[in-house]
Amino acid sequence: MSYYLTTIKPENAEGQLKRTYDMLQEMFQTVPKIFVAQSIRPDLLELIATYVKKLMIEDHGLSRAAKELIAAYVSKINACAY
Repeated sequence: MSYYLTTIKPENAEGQLKRTYDMLQEMFQTVPKIFVAQSIRPDLLELIATYVKKLMIEDHGLSRAAKELIAAYVSKINACAY
């Protein structure tokens, strides 16, 4: 069985989705494809992007760089290519 989801590219986004993509663009200097894949539910994507911003981008105890190093190390341990 094959599934196909119609996603909305950042350059075609409007309204709430555009605002969320703009936030992601600011955080990552791009809109990662993992977030574009979730564009079919802009309401949930906004919550996820806000969560990622609070968890990984904002400094709370650890710097962003430290959190990214930890995430990269965990990905390596788990043999995660992403």
